[in-house]
Amino acid sequence: MRLSRIFLVLGLVLFSGHVLAADTPPLDKVTLQLKWKHQFQFAGYYAAIAQGYYKAAGLDVKLVEGSPDYDPTEEVLAGRADFGVGNSDLLIFRYKKKPVVVLADIYQHSPLILVSRAASGAKDLQALYDKKLMMIPSESAEIFAYFKDEGIDPAKLNVRPHTFNIEDFISGKVDAMSAYSTDEPYLLRQRGVDFYTFVPRSGGIDFYGDCLFTTQQEITDHPDRVRAFREASLKGWQYAMDHQDELVDLIFKDYNTQNKSREYYQYEARQTAELIHPELIEVGHINPGRWRHMADTYAEFGMMPADFDLSGFLYDANPKLNYARFYVPLAIVSLVAIAALLWVLPLYRLNRNLRVALVREHALLEEIRIAKEAAEAADAAKTRYLAVITHEVRTPLSGIISLTDLLRSESLTVEQQEMLTLMHTTGEDMLQLISDILEFSKIEAGHVQMEQTCMDVAPMLEDLVRLYSASMKEKSLDFELKIMPGTPGVIITDVSRLKRILSNLLANAIKFTEKGGITLEVSAAAEPGPPAAGHHRWHWRFVVRDTGIGMTTEQTAVLFNPYTQAHSGISRRFGGTGLGLAISHQLARLLGGQLTLVESTLGKGSTFLFEVTTEEASGPL
Repeated sequence: MRLSRIFLVLGLVLFSGHVLAADTPPLDKVTLQLKWKHQFQFAGYYAAIAQGYYKAAGLDVKLVEGSPDYDPTEEVLAGRADFGVGNSDLLIFRYKKKPVVVLADIYQHSPLILVSRAASGAKDLQALYDKKLMMIPSESAEIFAYFKDEGIDPAKLNVRPHTFNIEDFISGKVDAMSAYSTDEPYLLRQRGVDFYTFVPRSGGIDFYGDCLFTTQQEITDHPDRVRAFREASLKGWQYAMDHQDELVDLIFKDYNTQNKSREYYQYEARQTAELIHPELIEVGHINPGRWRHMADTYAEFGMMPADFDLSGFLYDANPKLNYARFYVPLAIVSLVAIAALLWVLPLYRLNRNLRVALVREHALLEEIRIAKEAAEAADAAKTRYLAVITHEVRTPLSGIISLTDLLRSESLTVEQQEMLTLMHTTGEDMLQLISDILEFSKIEAGHVQMEQTCMDVAPMLEDLVRLYSASMKEKSLDFELKIMPGTPGVIITDVSRLKRILSNLLANAIKFTEKGGITLEVSAAAEPGPPAAGHHRWHWRFVVRDTGIGMTTEQTAVLFNPYTQAHSGISRRFGGTGLGLAISHQLARLLGGQLTLVESTLGKGSTFLFEVTTEEASGPL
């Protein structure tokens, strides 16, 4: 009897399991086409799979790695994938009547950059006009817009298809290539390659990156599936941003098809988080105003018509319902509501004032949001305008300065030589003014991107001092460069911005010192306490002292304000715009340091201190 009961129970268990399995609907299989091979760039989709978000949404998602042989947008349009990861070129496809629809903007700023080998000598975009460039055709529109913004016709560039082989860049087969700020800079530094970086954002070309998209047909045929896939994907991205180290481990274990190091994925994770801004913006947020601005930018450069209609291009996660089928039930509910209103009218009167206040608050918040977006657009337009104007002014002004140099070598009278010298000095002052105004406007607009590089300290300082040796010799000033014992041999920071700060301090010291001397003292010490991840961080101090005219307390109070001289007589006697110290002060903050005036005594001189903390460098000098 006992044995028969056991068999009966087992039978019931097996039968109930079979019934439950039969009632569970099969997962809906969909394909997501990635832009490139597996890496942290797609961490949100890995998280959605690993955490079961797709499965909970009834989806079985297949991830397909990208390849140089095909465009992810074409793969989705051809029906070989249901969803894809694209970029701003989706606008161009939409203009060409391809029914693509953006579901979510994952990267709030595009990671696309342009890098050139330092050995090529191409330090600015203008120098690339006759160089060999390689770019990905599907991502070229954003870079071309950047070139056009700088007054360069992309049709005249020597562009070839991207080989996706970084060795072609390192070996010099090409002079420049499109790259991702989350990827190639790390690999190039690991190989010890010196390079220059050009970021479209610095020219006002601020586009979205890695946009999740599908087709209008997919939305029409499977609206619930699209909604579920989008929500699960964004949930996965939020998890990835909150658990970056965990996702790095997952990629290293299950998705490391490129055989990259764990350190590489950690670097990519940090850079990705800076482009997504999960702490400030909801992951996947779509701003129609930004897309309107991007379309206008393309139109401005002739890549698509002006006022292109974006209707249907951006996915509406909360579409308006068709209420016609609810009219009869709504009428019944209305009658019930009217009857109920007789009971709740006193309560309504009590809460009416609160509702009015809430409506006003929402209206005010909406006005603030609209004003903020308008201000951002105006700020971007101002930066682009300044970039174009300063470029147009620099070119003829440089020609004038070159001509005065040539004329000064001719046989002229003393009076003619003096006039040419005045023209040359005035031209150089104007050129510096233009550069300062553009630099300060970029800092104000947040378009300055710091680039970490490694540089030998002593040669850098000696080259810097050599630039001013003639000026100091002309005024018979003594100069001393002190590199204190224990100072590391190299520094890891944005070297070009560091040199800009030190150059400004030295130039000011020379300008305001008539006799005596100038000292540049450099020291560094490891930060106290146990090293983080086995590495110490270094605290650097750069001190510039002079025996110049000094300043009063009132003058030092406005020292770092833009367009402000220490007193009105300074500009008349010494020249200058009052922007140099303001720019240096802001750059110091962007480097994570600070620039301060230690002391200044009228008639005795001034002492400035620039402090910054950097990553571990090599051993001491």
